[in-house]
Amino acid sequence: MAMVAALLMGVVLLAGTTGLMIRQLAARKLGAAESYQQMAESAALNGLNRILSDLNRDDSNHYTGFLLSLNNDEGRRGWATPNTSGFQLVDLCTPVTKYISAYPLGSSDAPPEVAINTGTMRSDGVKGPQGQDKPIQIGYRLRSYNTTAVSGNGEGTFYVEGIVSRGNNILARALLRRSLYISSKVAGASDWAVISGNNLRLNDTTINGPGNIFYLTTNPDQYSALQYANRCSSSALLNDVGSDNHSLAGKNLRNQIWPRNIDETKRGVGGMPPITLFEKEPVKDTTRASSGNTIRMWSFDDSPAAPGDRDNIAGNDVDAEGNLILYPALPCGETICVRDADKTASSDFRTLAEEGISIHQSGSTIILKPDVLCAGSDKFDCHVYLDHIKLNQTKLQIQTSSSRSVVLHIEQPEAYPSDGRISRAIQLSGTATLCSVDGPNAGCNGRAEQLVIMATSGATPTDACNSSVRSVSFTGETLPHALLYLPTGTVRPNGATLNGVAWASSICVVNQQGLPSSFTLNSNGANQSIVQQANEAWGWNSRFQYPGYGRMVTRAIRGTSLDTFERW
Repeated sequence: MAMVAALLMGVVLLAGTTGLMIRQLAARKLGAAESYQQMAESAALNGLNRILSDLNRDDSNHYTGFLLSLNNDEGRRGWATPNTSGFQLVDLCTPVTKYISAYPLGSSDAPPEVAINTGTMRSDGVKGPQGQDKPIQIGYRLRSYNTTAVSGNGEGTFYVEGIVSRGNNILARALLRRSLYISSKVAGASDWAVISGNNLRLNDTTINGPGNIFYLTTNPDQYSALQYANRCSSSALLNDVGSDNHSLAGKNLRNQIWPRNIDETKRGVGGMPPITLFEKEPVKDTTRASSGNTIRMWSFDDSPAAPGDRDNIAGNDVDAEGNLILYPALPCGETICVRDADKTASSDFRTLAEEGISIHQSGSTIILKPDVLCAGSDKFDCHVYLDHIKLNQTKLQIQTSSSRSVVLHIEQPEAYPSDGRISRAIQLSGTATLCSVDGPNAGCNGRAEQLVIMATSGATPTDACNSSVRSVSFTGETLPHALLYLPTGTVRPNGATLNGVAWASSICVVNQQGLPSSFTLNSNGANQSIVQQANEAWGWNSRFQYPGYGRMVTRAIRGTSLDTFERW
């Protein structure tokens, strides 16, 4: 009986020992699997940090932040073929061959795996056929990157896989998902576009100070990665903007030409900055009799009276004695005329006396004060509408201050005038001057940001260099300081100098005969760049965090979502 009891006790102890051994083996196996899984998660996190470090690297010679604006979906390999069909960039001549080392060029198949270690990470007793330890390798790969960023700003989501393997056997995998905020902005004044247009004939143009030239194109495929070497060469870019001044093009020069993709069907952006840049506290200049309800249109012309044909009989008109009839330049018979925006006949033009206002005038100098333009308003920006300016010897000065800027619109808010003498343009020559001043007899104040000339409505002329509608033509220093913003207009400098910026549909540096001329743009103000002065005065950044108009730098910034790991 005792022997039977001993045998039974032995069986129980053997079973217990076996069960404990099995549990220990299972626990060890489970612990090893858990350890491998932790290593996979660490590998995924390590890989993502490497990728972000490369993408956010502060190195202009190896900039790859543009990849953050491209989807890299599995099976599409967007990051493998940037600036090709379907993956066009906004800044088209951005070099795409200098890739991030943390993520090599992929293929059309599976994304490549990047090894983290060169030796074994640990020894768990598994031997190879020759008795040597079989090393454990860890690595990662970017499975995909998706972004909802519009114009370079939005959200980007990374999917990075961490992999732990022994030879061809995968021991553990972990998929890390992280969403980050994608932010694009112009880094500094030297990256801003100070000249921009769709149709550029710059001829002998010089830029003194920081800033680039934007050539706005709807044909981004011409500048694809496959054609980069040819289309993005200095000679080709100079040809795009119609210039032979080699100081404007060169990768080591301060002022460079950058073709910019504005075809929104091919991942482009809008051609010009938004009009809201110059609408801080907008008030429109209105007629005296309308109590602020009717926009007032202004015309200025100091041309002498001249003969003309108004009776529709061949030749200039003559009186009963056969003497030539000399007609004044403007319908109201004086240097300055005004009209209601909704009244278009020649008889609708009024003199200042008929309007019931008087202006400060001394000799050939006319000063428009705040008590005339947008009278009674203490808002920041006064918007004045022009029918016509043609001055050869008159100095037209507009009083502004740090709390008041004036925007001149060379566009028709309601109806076009019927009189053929009205050009709907600005033409300055001779000793004439159009500028902003601090007060009477003070001279031009040198504050370009306080005088904006704008044209945003109407159709863009097809032959803009030969069209005067919504154009600003000036010679010498007749327009010394101003910001020119004409998305539907033309800037036509002729041997001219401007302190400011020129953003227009067309910029034609030609003389009155359409032959090549010269243009000097100074982009520096008294103490800082003019775009910085404008940014501060108009509150571009403080009002709506405008990222700037120029060469963008894109970065991935920590978002509010948490990392998510998936196992399989």
